[in-house]
Amino acid sequence: MKHMILQVIVIYLCLSFALTIFMILKMYWIGHKANGKKYGKDRIDLLKRQGRWRQMPLYNMEEIAEDKSLGSVRLSIFPNDSDNRTKCAIVLPGGGYAHTIEDGEGYPIAAHLNELGYTAFVLEYRTGLDCSDHAPMKDLARTVQHIFDHQEELNIDPENYALIGFSAGGNLAGIYGTEIYGYKKYGTAKPGALIMGYPWSNINHWMQHPYWNIWEGLLGIWLSERGNFFMFRFHQSHEKRESLCVQNFIDDNYPPVYMFSGDDDILVKSGAHTDVLARALKKKNIPLMYQRFFHVPHGVGLGIGTNAEGWLDEAVTFWENVNQGKESK
Repeated sequence: MKHMILQVIVIYLCLSFALTIFMILKMYWIGHKANGKKYGKDRIDLLKRQGRWRQMPLYNMEEIAEDKSLGSVRLSIFPNDSDNRTKCAIVLPGGGYAHTIEDGEGYPIAAHLNELGYTAFVLEYRTGLDCSDHAPMKDLARTVQHIFDHQEELNIDPENYALIGFSAGGNLAGIYGTEIYGYKKYGTAKPGALIMGYPWSNINHWMQHPYWNIWEGLLGIWLSERGNFFMFRFHQSHEKRESLCVQNFIDDNYPPVYMFSGDDDILVKSGAHTDVLARALKKKNIPLMYQRFFHVPHGVGLGIGTNAEGWLDEAVTFWENVNQGKESK
């Protein structure tokens, strides 16, 4: 009997491991085709030919001399093609706070926003060993202040700007929408809307989701601890770890939210992240549009060729409507 039980356990571990590897490979394969890297690169090439491409450090040389980690922060500016003063969005790529995936979750998003008539900014915030306590939030605050200070030069109307974040970038956007750890803490304007793709919103509560696949559970632990390490190193506390869980800090003044997730996402399970956040938003009656797409994995960006294709157009419409008083629930 014991031998049979052992055999069943071994078979389960082998099959579930094989399935996990298959899902990871599928994620990279679909993401590679869906995120629109070439689309983003083509837009950059066009802006360069037109002499309108700008990519700049966010901090000055004196600040970088005092803290070399600030030198890793870059802001890419994607101006729209009209001469009109337009609204703008700040795009926050994901990467688990280990790095930023701007070529798949930054530049293509900004390119499509240009196509829709908006100016966009892609922020490469501090990650990995350059990261520290809430450093990405400080970088985002610096970005918001920059676009308000240079709105005439940038030909933008920064009021009711949108934050568009993916995975860890979605976590960053979600936290920045809070008063305690976000816009109010840093004395900047409140976002007009938060737009989040498969946001890693509930970093420290991976056990809330029923992982029947032990390997996915272990993957969740690894991602959580890696993110906390880069953010807080060895100076972690319960309060610091909880400060990255967006649903803990939803209040009546939280910005309107559009978010989507995919049911094939094995890195950021909707049951443990977006579902939890949606419940917290609904409890406070925050305007919300939440889409769950079938057969969509993590890392799809624009979602080209998937069931999520077109989500950004829908999200922009939501952003426009909530700022005109046409709220979606």
